[in-house]
Amino acid sequence: MNALHWIVSLASLLAPFTQAPLPAAGLEGCVAVETVAPETVAAASRDWVAKSTDSVVGLKEASQVSNPAVVDWQALLEATPEMRKLRSEKIAADSPEGIQLLTEAANRATTACENLRASRGYCSVWKSIRHKDGRAVADITDLVKAQL
Repeated sequence: MNALHWIVSLASLLAPFTQAPLPAAGLEGCVAVETVAPETVAAASRDWVAKSTDSVVGLKEASQVSNPAVVDWQALLEATPEMRKLRSEKIAADSPEGIQLLTEAANRATTACENLRASRGYCSVWKSIRHKDGRAVADITDLVKAQL
């Protein structure tokens, strides 16, 4: 790699942090890439409010969220065959069989959430998330229940 290509490579890495234009001479075969100011991306995503423990699938950090969906987690669990068995047979939730059924119910609901997240283009699915400006978050509980 000659010195000019090394300088251009370094300049392109630093471009998002500087306002200086890239040199044009000797750039045959290079591809121009439009950059987005980091503060623009940060402003769009830092306004989501959620706890990482409320993430069901997808992103875990609210600062990375762009297009989330929300579900009523308890309603999803209750809609699984495992939870119906737990209730109908009056199995204690803290018994070995109860723990196994609860785990299977959570796994079933999580898998259904992931399938819907991927097919509908959501970045993540949360038990609870909101945006500071009050925008609506898609509630996909009924769609996920249909997959259970």
